[in-house]
Amino acid sequence: MGRTRTKKQLIKTTNMYDNRKQTQPYFQNKKTKAEEVAEKAINGYKSIKDSYPWKTTWITIQADKDLTYFAEKLGKTLADKNYGLTNSKIRSIYGEIKRIQTSGYEKQKPSFYLLRPKMAYAAGRELENAGVQLFKLFFEDAWKEVKDEKTFKNFCNLIEAVLAYHKAFGGKD
Repeated sequence: MGRTRTKKQLIKTTNMYDNRKQTQPYFQNKKTKAEEVAEKAINGYKSIKDSYPWKTTWITIQADKDLTYFAEKLGKTLADKNYGLTNSKIRSIYGEIKRIQTSGYEKQKPSFYLLRPKMAYAAGRELENAGVQLFKLFFEDAWKEVKDEKTFKNFCNLIEAVLAYHKAFGGKD
């Protein structure tokens, strides 16, 4: 018949298993490239916001001088070769923003709401691109403040300012 184990033997077996888990090769605890990139984007965005705090009033009321400093810092960071954002990575998002702007926000509200999943899709395709991940974090902050034609116009101006600085600092097409 089967052998029954004593409580002491069960504890010893469990401890052996626990010790084995602790001595697994170091690479099993290492972060994936996508996790490292996400962390880099989050830290980069936090650093930008620490230097030039994000203001919802840039969208809800109007732009001010601080917006230009924020856009400059973000655009410069996105253009940095370590972030690797190219215009082509976000062209579909920006193109859709311009299309909505041309047709009018009120007529194109559903299209505006669908920008968020489009941005998520673009970021999902580029999990190892810190620039796209950083742009997504910024986009999320700005997108959620849009409520009407005026706030949409302010949203467009902010996006354009960031992309203009991105290009000015050598952002690639």
